[in-house]
Amino acid sequence: MNTKRKMLCLTMSVFFTSLFLAGCQTGDAAEQLSQKEWETTTKNRVSIHDPSITSIHVGDQELFYVFGSHLAQAKTEDLQTWEVPFTHEYESMEDNMIYGNTKENLAETFEWAGYDDADSQGGYSLWAPDVIWNADYEWSNGDKGAYMLYYSASSTWRRSAIGLAVAKTIEGPYSSADTVIYSGFTEKDSTDGSERNTNYQNTHLAKLIKEGKISGFSENWAIEDGLTYNTDYAPNAIDPALFYDEEGKLWMTYGSWSGGIFLLEVDPVTGKPMYPGEDSTTEDGRIIDRYFGIKLFGGYHQSGEGPYIVYDEETDYYYLFVTYGGLAAKGGYNMRLFRAEKPEGPYLDAQGNSPIFEQGDQNSNYGIKLIGNYQFSFQQMGYRAAGHNSAIIDENGQWSLVYHTRFNNGTEAHEVRVNRMYMNEEGWPVPAPYEYRGNEQVADALTEDDIIGRYEIINHGTDNGTTMLKTQTIELQKDGSVTGDLTGTWTYDAGYLALTFEEATFKGILLTQEITEFEQQKLTFSTIGDNNESIWGIKE
Repeated sequence: MNTKRKMLCLTMSVFFTSLFLAGCQTGDAAEQLSQKEWETTTKNRVSIHDPSITSIHVGDQELFYVFGSHLAQAKTEDLQTWEVPFTHEYESMEDNMIYGNTKENLAETFEWAGYDDADSQGGYSLWAPDVIWNADYEWSNGDKGAYMLYYSASSTWRRSAIGLAVAKTIEGPYSSADTVIYSGFTEKDSTDGSERNTNYQNTHLAKLIKEGKISGFSENWAIEDGLTYNTDYAPNAIDPALFYDEEGKLWMTYGSWSGGIFLLEVDPVTGKPMYPGEDSTTEDGRIIDRYFGIKLFGGYHQSGEGPYIVYDEETDYYYLFVTYGGLAAKGGYNMRLFRAEKPEGPYLDAQGNSPIFEQGDQNSNYGIKLIGNYQFSFQQMGYRAAGHNSAIIDENGQWSLVYHTRFNNGTEAHEVRVNRMYMNEEGWPVPAPYEYRGNEQVADALTEDDIIGRYEIINHGTDNGTTMLKTQTIELQKDGSVTGDLTGTWTYDAGYLALTFEEATFKGILLTQEITEFEQQKLTFSTIGDNNESIWGIKE
């Protein structure tokens, strides 16, 4: 296993009848919260927006948990069937299994964003949490180890905050520890459409500056004489995701649209960011902001959100996933992939491009596009707006891509999907074309006769398209040529497939997958091109 996310934690039962959390806040001790047992319902499909996956061990079993927006969560042993402990989102907010009395527990964060204000008028706006085990976290009584849940709260598209809550079991409830990042603040008294004063003095920045941890209010953070938050430069403080690097250092990546995606190192003892304090730049010229950290991606309000980083010790790369477009069914939501040799980057795509946008750049020119809007001919329903993913490498070294998707059915209904990922010869994880149903394997011992034949293919392209992609047909010939809608050559070696066309070379894997619609195994392939496009195929 490559990170502490995969369970450096203890083999343990997750069903204690009660738990009292020790104080973890600065000042008064955190509220003692009594744990509720998750009373779950088994479902084949779950609707969890912005799913973030982590795992624990219960005995010899690796058990996976998914946490999502609006306090949705589920767990699974097989990544196919799910145990769901709720009947609706934002359930029992005065006695919630994750946050207890949510309004009271997260009061500090809600003073700034996320409750009964502006876009959250009359309710809550809690988004995109991420949970990670941290063996080094120190409770006020000296105990070590906590599950740390980083959550997002938003009242407008720019006034947001990321908070930290902690628990001793993964099922919670989580007690608020701190609000760690704010956005949407201004230098002077101002508003953003609500009654809230957005002056930075109403955040923790004033205290950090007074204590000398931040070297004053930056001229880059506000425009229009200090009255408006500078969204070309600074991020929206949502979508946190935590990871450990190869040396055991803990990091948090976060951000959405606006100024892009940023990275902060995290103090493992407290779970709080280690703010740079002073402005500087990386060796390759990227911003290091005194508060927001190292810039990884984006800028100038190009779409890009839901960052997620996974370190793979086998390839020794850090993989950054980001989602482009709008999240609605016809919004063009789609996942992009980059990688780096160091946690702080630079992150590059298959063309070697760094996604630090300049004024006028188009984000579609950057990043490997993993999944577009598609529907193979055998599928009764098409898939739209797949995105805001997480990913995990399980105890067996197997990659899984976990994301939500909408459908080509005229609604905004969404569900979680899991696709296995396999490393191609170029060190890029490629997602299987069909969702994981428990019975698939790399086809590493095929004969030429097994492979040749006609394939229905999807080229996911590189645009942020809102329409359904067209299917095409190719035929892999015995002489190594490719004919049909695309022409070129193909090669196969122990599961690896390479397709070479005039404009690009695509490298990936051949798989046998159980296709529900056919009720049988089918030969499929998934490839990534050196032009940032992905092509999937299923043998007819």
